[in-house]
Amino acid sequence: MKTFKIVDIIDDAPTLEVHVSEIWKHCREGGCIQVLSPLEHHTARQRAWIKGVALPTLANWSGDSVEYWDLYLKKHCHGFDLLKRDTILTDNGTPLTRLTIVGVGKKNLTQYIEEIVSHCIEHDFPLGPPDPDLRRK
Repeated sequence: MKTFKIVDIIDDAPTLEVHVSEIWKHCREGGCIQVLSPLEHHTARQRAWIKGVALPTLANWSGDSVEYWDLYLKKHCHGFDLLKRDTILTDNGTPLTRLTIVGVGKKNLTQYIEEIVSHCIEHDFPLGPPDPDLRRK
């Protein structure tokens, strides 16, 4: 997802890091424009690193699926303590609890990413830490 930073607010209007015409070039039919607070942007980038970098890297390295690595990391990296629990109903009405990174706050996502990186280093998996910008306050 392409993002453009708001650098200032003048007379209740945002000043963007690029001209608005540059943003319109990235718009496509069926797409959307989403305005995120700095905290929402930070956690969106954290989720993007987990889903777009960590899981595919581990899946490509091992030959296992992204889903396998998602479950593996949630089990071995304190996912039950750090992630949000959703209860869903199966087709026959049985409730299941699943762990999700959606709706998890910055603090817990940061700690979860640190657990992932630590676990990967400890087990010699080919995954390094994310971009340092994710750790900015």
